[in-house]
Amino acid sequence: MEQFLKNLLRFETIVAGAFYTIAAAILFADVISREIFSQSIWGGQRIAVLLANAAALIGIAVAVALHRHIRPSILDNVVPERFLPSVLRIGNLVSAAVMFAGAYFGALLVLDNKMMGFTTPPLDLEIWIPQLALPYGLASAGLRYLIFAAKPDLQPQEQEVM
Repeated sequence: MEQFLKNLLRFETIVAGAFYTIAAAILFADVISREIFSQSIWGGQRIAVLLANAAALIGIAVAVALHRHIRPSILDNVVPERFLPSVLRIGNLVSAAVMFAGAYFGALLVLDNKMMGFTTPPLDLEIWIPQLALPYGLASAGLRYLIFAAKPDLQPQEQEVM
């Protein structure tokens, strides 16, 4: 299971990083093209936005995998130490349920947009294709939370943020 999580993290990090890199390169080329040739790259800004959105949605799973997500810490010291393992498991199960619910509704959105044939101007790209990152990112995060609930030793420790 540990190797599966490592490989999944590696894959998602590479994909999200590639999406951000391509988005940045397109925006950079678009700016250069506008400044030098007075002509922007057709659809470049829209492609960059779609890639950056997909990277961010996949990044949800990466943040969960690295235990680097934003969370409220106001109640951290309320639970007695002896109950902490149970509370962490329950928290992981609740988080998994929330992520899976989000993935379900995200999948419904994707299917609805596919059925309606919505496209993104000016690309004429069917919008459901880049939207696949929404249910994927949430389902992947949900899967990780579920694994962390079953095997807490696989969950990375939280690090102090300076």
